[in-house]
Amino acid sequence: MLELLLRVLVNNILPAFVVIGVGFVLDRALKPHIPTISRLALYALSPCLGFTMLVNSELESSQLTLVAGFAVAAALVMVVISLLTARAARLDRATGSSFTLASTMVNSGNFGLSVILFAYGEEGLQLAVIYFVTSAVLANTIGAFIASRSNGSWLQSLRGVLRLPLIYATLLAIIFRLIGYVPPQVIMRPLETIGQAAVPVLLLMLGMQLSRSQVQENLGVSALATVYKLVVMSLVAFGLAEVFGLTGLARQVCIVESSTPTAVTAVLLATEFKSRPQIVASTVMLSTLGAALTLTVVIALLA
Repeated sequence: MLELLLRVLVNNILPAFVVIGVGFVLDRALKPHIPTISRLALYALSPCLGFTMLVNSELESSQLTLVAGFAVAAALVMVVISLLTARAARLDRATGSSFTLASTMVNSGNFGLSVILFAYGEEGLQLAVIYFVTSAVLANTIGAFIASRSNGSWLQSLRGVLRLPLIYATLLAIIFRLIGYVPPQVIMRPLETIGQAAVPVLLLMLGMQLSRSQVQENLGVSALATVYKLVVMSLVAFGLAEVFGLTGLARQVCIVESSTPTAVTAVLLATEFKSRPQIVASTVMLSTLGAALTLTVVIALLA
């Protein structure tokens, strides 16, 4: 078992952390403008990756629907568990909102796509893109609602989902799949080239973001949220995989994506609605570091 864990760590997890480390060092040395890189990934790289992966995918539509449904179910179950925990712990509304965000929102983009690519190759990445798109929509709807419970209007953030090009790229790809149309190579090749840059850029950006994060106040709440995100949600994912009847690669991808660290998007939402963003930022840092261990175990169990 130890040999299996070490093999998974070295082959599937460590490569992602090496790229994250490069991003961390680059941020300390060059101080790049992260919002610009983030917009590049959001408005160009990720949409191209999602579109080309779905258009070229040979996966059945029913399988793609199952992955999307699984992502929604996993998020909703964790929201309920986290809110009940916050109430039982008598956390104030702002702290409870940040705890729920940190426990629920998955880093299926920056972190998840790269780990899936290293662990399960291009076919696994095709499924992971569906999970990524679904979680992006959930972040801008359910996530915004949770963050706004303490302050502000969630409708403003909800409207933000309509500005996500990844959503439209996904819808267009689905339409093309339904009518059996594949764009010519003069269109697909440039889009594929741009999309191939998404995974490394997202990882570098995560390293830069972690370089500027700090473990701050309410460390106990952040530590508990980290346990909920990495351990409790993993257990929920294993259970839901049985409920959804997932097998093979779809089961592996869904469970691994659900077991990824807290998304940086959660910090943005908590900041926007003044919902204790320090707690969420600390959880992002702790959960990303902790994922080196927990994801190694999860992938080994799924082998």
